Amino acid sequence: MARVAGFLVWAALAACQKTSGETPPRPLALAMSVGPPTAPMPSGSANAGLAAAVPDKATCNAIDKSAYDLGPLDPKLSAVPIGPIVDESHALDPFYARLAHLVRGKAKDHVRIAVYGDSNMTMDYITGAMRRLLQGKFGDGGHGYVAMARPWGWYHHMDVNQQLGESKWKKISTSTDHVSDGHYGFANVATESSTPGAYSWVATADDSQPIGKAVSSIDLFYMKRPMGGSFTVKVDDERAVVIDAAQAETTAAFEHFDMPDGPHKLEVTVNTGNVRLFGAALERKTPSIIVDSLGTGALNYEQMLHVSDASRRPMLQRRRYDLVVFLIGTNLFAPAWHEKWMAKDIGDIESAVPNTPILILSPPDIELHRDDTHSDPRIVALAKQLADIAKRHDWGFWDFRAAMGGDMSMIRFAKAGLGAWDLVHLTHDGGTLMGNRFAHAIFEGFDQYLKAHPDAGCDDE
Repeated sequence: MARVAGFLVWAALAACQKTSGETPPRPLALAMSVGPPTAPMPSGSANAGLAAAVPDKATCNAIDKSAYDLGPLDPKLSAVPIGPIVDESHALDPFYARLAHLVRGKAKDHVRIAVYGDSNMTMDYITGAMRRLLQGKFGDGGHGYVAMARPWGWYHHMDVNQQLGESKWKKISTSTDHVSDGHYGFANVATESSTPGAYSWVATADDSQPIGKAVSSIDLFYMKRPMGGSFTVKVDDERAVVIDAAQAETTAAFEHFDMPDGPHKLEVTVNTGNVRLFGAALERKTPSIIVDSLGTGALNYEQMLHVSDASRRPMLQRRRYDLVVFLIGTNLFAPAWHEKWMAKDIGDIESAVPNTPILILSPPDIELHRDDTHSDPRIVALAKQLADIAKRHDWGFWDFRAAMGGDMSMIRFAKAGLGAWDLVHLTHDGGTLMGNRFAHAIFEGFDQYLKAHPDAGCDDE
C-alpha cells in the first residue's frame, strides 16, 4: 500500500509559563489522503435527517423549534430546573450561530465542543450522554477525540474501542505522572514507549452501540522531537505508513487518514526509539455535533499551567472548537489562586483559537459525610466564585450543581444510584442524567438566541 506523507503541525517550542510573583502550592479498500495543517477537515452534504425540519430557504423563515428540540427531560429531576446558561456579554453567540447553520442544513463542517473535566469526566459518562443525545438528533458525526493512552485503569470512552499494551507504555498526565518537558498535549494526558512492538489502537464502536459504529477520517496526534523514534500505522490491519518522529524542534504533529465510511481500526506499533502519542480524533463527513471528552483525574487549573504551548496550541488549532467547556473544581485546591490560574490557562486557549466561546461550569455537589445536613460549604463558595470569575472575563457560566438540585443533592444522587457513596463522583446513570440536562441547557440558550436572531444561519457558512 502506498505510503502516505505526514504533515507536521508547526508550533514553536515553548515551556509553559508559570505565574509570576508568589509561588502557589503545587498539588499532587482503503483510500487515504493528507491535507495541510490549515486545511479544514473533510466535510460533506448537510444531514439528510434534518431535511424535513429545514424551513423554506428562499424566504429564510425562523427555524421551527422541532428542528432542534431534544425531547423531554428525564423525570428523575422533574422538580429541579436546569437553569439558564448565564451569558450577559453574549459570548456564546458565535457558537449559537454555528448551530443555526447546522440546524438549517447549511453547515460545511461539524460543530465541535470540547469539555475539560476532572475525574468525573474520565469515564465519559457526562460527555458520552451528550454525544448520544445530540448525535441522535443531528446525525452520527463520529466519536471525536480519544487519548491513545490509559493513564488510569478506569479511563474509558463510550461508543469507541481502545486498547493499549499497558506494560510497555509509560503513563503521562498533568496530575499523576509528570514529565519535565511539559508535552502533555491539549488533553493533559499522553503515553510513551521505546519498546519495539509496543502497540496502541482505537476503533469504531461495536454494532450494539447507538453511535460511533462508522468513521471516514482519523487524525492521529503524536510528538515530533530531537531523537524521536519511528512507528508504523496500520488501518484495518494493513500497513498504511511508517512515521519518523525525529526532528530538530519539539512539537505536536498529526497524520490524517481518509477512508470509506464504515467500521475501521487504527493501530500504532513502535519500531525504534522513543514514541509519544497523544490521541486520535474519529469523525465522519456529514456535519453534526462532536463532543470531545478531555478528562484528567484530579485535574485543576494549576496543573494546566504546566502544559507546553508547543503541544497544546497546534492540537487546539487542528480541532477548531466552537465551544470550550470547563467542569473543573471537584478538587478543592487553593481557591484564592483560581482566577489567576484560569486567566492564564484560558487566555492561552483563547490565543490559540480566537473567538472561540468559553463556558465555565460549577463543579458537582459534594458532601463530606453521609450524615451531613448541608453540602460542603467550600463547594458552595466555589460555585459562586466561578460565576463571578466568568462574569468578569466575559465567559459563559452554567450552575451544574444547582441543576443537580443544589444543597445535599449528592446525597440524594447516591441514594438513588446516581452518585457514588464517596459523595464526589457520579455513576453512569448520574452522569447520563446530568449530561442530558447540560445538553438541554445549551439548546435552551440556543432557543433564546434564535428569538433575538430569527434569521440566524440564513447566510452561507
